Amino acid sequence: METYYILLGVYMFFGLLIFEWAWAQIKVLREINEDRDSKYPPFRRFDAYKWRKYHYYFGAITFMPLRFLISFLSVIMCFVFVK
Repeated sequence: METYYILLGVYMFFGLLIFEWAWAQIKVLREINEDRDSKYPPFRRFDAYKWRKYHYYFGAITFMPLRFLISFLSVIMCFVFVK
């Protein structure tokens, strides 16, 4: 039973790790840049100020690792079937 808890902890940690990496990558989208937004008004984000990191933690520890694994396996299977 202890092994189950260890694997669950690794799964959750991996989800948080992926989420933190993704959150750092979208820093440009989260910041309001009037110069950029004035050049591309149709692509302006009006909801970026509402984004809070803690709102996404539950999904990060439950769904994100599974989705990452499924995506990775899908790419590998596509590669195998194409070859």
